[in-house]
Amino acid sequence: MSLDNPAYKLEGSGPLLVYVAGMDGTGELFFKQARLLRRRYKVATFRARDGRDFGYDDLTTDIASIIGDAGFQRAIMVGESFGGTVALNFALERPEMVERLVIVNSFPRFRGRIRIRLAAWLTAHLPFKRMWMARVVASSLGLFVDGVGASDRRRFFDAVKTVRQESYVRRLELIASLDIENRLSEISAPTLFIAGKRDLLVRSVKEAKVMAALMPNAAVKILPRAGHSCLLNDEVDLSELLTEWIG
Repeated sequence: MSLDNPAYKLEGSGPLLVYVAGMDGTGELFFKQARLLRRRYKVATFRARDGRDFGYDDLTTDIASIIGDAGFQRAIMVGESFGGTVALNFALERPEMVERLVIVNSFPRFRGRIRIRLAAWLTAHLPFKRMWMARVVASSLGLFVDGVGASDRRRFFDAVKTVRQESYVRRLELIASLDIENRLSEISAPTLFIAGKRDLLVRSVKEAKVMAALMPNAAVKILPRAGHSCLLNDEVDLSELLTEWIG
């Protein structure tokens, strides 16, 4: 495959569904939903670019290459958290390749600009082991909110441990620079915003409602018993949510 960075994995059959991962960028944390979705969709997961030398345009190019390489012209895009910002950018830049758009616990602009810039600076300059311990504490709290069991927590941390420091820094920098709120009205693809009411990281419900109000063909699904890691929550079945939405 002629991609600069990620290899991708396909499973299942049906319309193509591309999952864009959050800050971890591994694509490995979609396992619980992929098992359910592959009965109705061809699910593509991939590891996003590592390092510091990439931007949203590069990530858009990678996704377009995956869709074409898989033999499709269009795909259902599922973007989670940071991946939601990537998916929104993709929908703006490559609208002809988006069949539907599903955005999970994300935002068009991170409201705490000083906080996200500080996070990027600290991640770049503090020893990564120290930042790793802080991430373990924060992630453990989020996983607890979503009732994620011990084996799935181990799988989560095994995946995120493979991510390089520079990659976290670059994603934080991209979030700090992101502001596409005034362009959301350009997205015409049917869009579903999924928001965990117990999200401790992002004000997901508020962001979902704000984004949906700015778009011509958008709906909001609030998950009252889910948090930021809702796609690892045993009570969340994305396949059922899509069926309910699409009909």
